[in-house]
Amino acid sequence: MIELEIQILSDRREGLLVELGRVVVASGFTLLRQRVYQDNHGAWLVMVVRGEPERQLGLEEVLATHNRVLSFEATLLAPGTAQAVTASAPRVPNGAVNGATTPLAHVGPDVQKVESVLPQLARDYPKVFPWLLALEHEVTAEAREASLLLAGRRTGIWVFKRDFEMGGKLGLAEAIKRIASPALRALVTVDVRDRHIHIQDCPLCPPGGHSGCKFFKGFLEGMLGASSAPQTVFVRNLHCRSSRGMGDCILEVSH
Repeated sequence: MIELEIQILSDRREGLLVELGRVVVASGFTLLRQRVYQDNHGAWLVMVVRGEPERQLGLEEVLATHNRVLSFEATLLAPGTAQAVTASAPRVPNGAVNGATTPLAHVGPDVQKVESVLPQLARDYPKVFPWLLALEHEVTAEAREASLLLAGRRTGIWVFKRDFEMGGKLGLAEAIKRIASPALRALVTVDVRDRHIHIQDCPLCPPGGHSGCKFFKGFLEGMLGASSAPQTVFVRNLHCRSSRGMGDCILEVSH
C-alpha cells in the first residue's frame, strides 16, 4: 500500500470535497485526511489517500480530467507522515510564492481551450484530426495529454447521445461490438479483438512524435461509460506506434 498527498486547485470551494472524495473512493483509494483551504488563487483541497500502487496512475488520470480540477500535485509520502502534511500550505501552480516559482507536478487539461474546440469537432465530425492537432499545439506541453483525454471523453459522450442513446444499457462486450466499433471506424481503421482495440496508422501518433492515444482512451471511456452497464469503464494504452515507430496503437478496455 502507498500513501499520497494530493493538492488540488479549483475555482470554487462548494462541494469540492464531496465530489473529489467520491473520485478517490471510486478509484480504489481510502481517504485518510483532508483539508479545504481558500486563498486568492482559488479553493485548495489537500487530501492524504491510501491505496494500491498500481492504481495511482488511474487516480491521477481521473483527477487530471475532472472539470473541478484546475491543477494538482500528487506526492508519494513516507510511512507515518500522513497526519503532518495536512497542515502544510498548498503550493501555487506556476506562480510565485515569496518570489519563488513552484510548478505543480501534474497539470490538468486546459478546459477553456478544449471547450472552444468542441463545437468545431461537432461541426466537422468525423474529420476531427486537424482540430485535435491544433489543440495539441495550443495547450502547454504539461496539459497536452490531459486536454486530449478530456476532448476524447466529451466527444465520445456526444457521439453516443447523437447516434446510440435510444438503445438500452448493454454489457461491455456487446457495447464494444455494437457501439464503440462502428463509432471508431468512422474515425480510423481499427481491428477489434474482443476487448483489445488495434488502431492502424493513428493520425495523432506519428512515429517518433507525441502519442495521441489519450484522445481515443477518453473517446472510448466516454462512449462506453454512457452506453454500458455498469458505467465504470477503464481503457489502458498497451502500445503506441509513436514510441516504437511501427505497429498499431493498442488499447485495452475493462471494467
